[in-house]
Amino acid sequence: MASPEPTPTRRRFYPPTESDTDGHAVFAEVYVHIHRERIRAHAKHDGDGGSMERKEFTNPAWLSVLVEEVGEVAKAMCDHRHHGEYADARAYAIELRDELVQVAAMAAAWIDAIDNDERFRAR
Repeated sequence: MASPEPTPTRRRFYPPTESDTDGHAVFAEVYVHIHRERIRAHAKHDGDGGSMERKEFTNPAWLSVLVEEVGEVAKAMCDHRHHGEYADARAYAIELRDELVQVAAMAAAWIDAIDNDERFRAR
């Protein structure tokens, strides 16, 4: 008897554990996408000196940029739910995922800024 097809709400592994990072290419793929987004955003904004990768973690712009990215997630959700701007669920899922990767990339960059500041080592 074949196993049932996964449902949209079924997770690959939940809750995540330390062992999930060993040998799980799917798990690692998410982090690759987040890292690539950091590279893309840095290249896009560094020309005018606006890249967050160069800012100290105490810079108030971190919060503004992170909240702006969260706002893009909210916009995608509202566009889908209230305005029907996505022709199908797949298009919506792709847009939502892209926006969430941007949120995660900004959060990761801010965490790196904290972790790499010698004056205020978090760990």
